[in-house]
Amino acid sequence: MLRFVVVTFEILALIMILRSAFVQFWLSDVQSTTSEWMHGISTTIDNQQLAKFRNEISENVENLSEPQEKYLLRITSTKNELNNFNLHYCQARDKNPFIYGSNLQYVCGEISRKGILKV
Repeated sequence: MLRFVVVTFEILALIMILRSAFVQFWLSDVQSTTSEWMHGISTTIDNQQLAKFRNEISENVENLSEPQEKYLLRITSTKNELNNFNLHYCQARDKNPFIYGSNLQYVCGEISRKGILKV
């Protein structure tokens, strides 16, 4: 019986401690730090994939001017930018003022072939 009372008291004390403002603040801080860390890891992996993709396609596109190279760097900077490019210029076949012709076909083909946008 004494053991039951002690265990019950310990459980109630633990609940009271975990519900305190300091512990709640500390737990939320741990959660946000862990969340930022996990987001950083996923971003790093995405950036490595995009850098590899950028290097592979930049070697094979023909005679790009400096503004075209900057544009290619911008569209391969994030997966969101690359996805927007793919939706507008590869799938919807909208006219792109920077990359066009065989270069556009090559970039679009590599996006679909490499599957870089697949989750």
